[in-house]
Amino acid sequence: MEHPAESNSTSDESVNVAVQRRVKRFEQMLIKVLAGGFSLCLIFMFILIVTQVALRYGLNRSIGGANELATILFAYTSALGIAVAVAQREHMAISWFFLRFPDRLRKIVDGVGLILLAAVNIVIFCYSIRWIGTTGDGMISVLQVPRWTSQIAIPIGTGASALFCVIKFYLGVWGDEELGVPWTQED
Repeated sequence: MEHPAESNSTSDESVNVAVQRRVKRFEQMLIKVLAGGFSLCLIFMFILIVTQVALRYGLNRSIGGANELATILFAYTSALGIAVAVAQREHMAISWFFLRFPDRLRKIVDGVGLILLAAVNIVIFCYSIRWIGTTGDGMISVLQVPRWTSQIAIPIGTGASALFCVIKFYLGVWGDEELGVPWTQED
């Protein structure tokens, strides 16, 4: 006969594994969505700039608002790209000191680093929401769209980055990912 405590332990483990799988699936889906948005913005920005250059130098014409739109697209590609890099642990890092720490200390430093990075992103997220609330109703004159349409890239990117840090920390502590691994892997 199975002891009740053992039954609860097995049940808790299976629930934990199920939660980990859902978190991992959510993370992968969010990475795909953000990477897709990043890619679309980058492709559209490239086409816009090439077309603008061809028109300007070939026909001495230009597209009204193209420079402003390219700037907005650049903001989105930057914000989304940084979030995806954090999620894939490909963000730039200097790991020379980190690699010289013992394994246990590396795991602690990595966990604290994820918490601090999430905190910084949450602070930027909060300040950017206040900033949008103050200035977002104004119009981008050439494009005739509200400023918030470009400014919202910042809270999207920082919110996603903070969320990915929390996911990485959770999976590192209770899941199937390992803390203490350098962010940039050399092949």
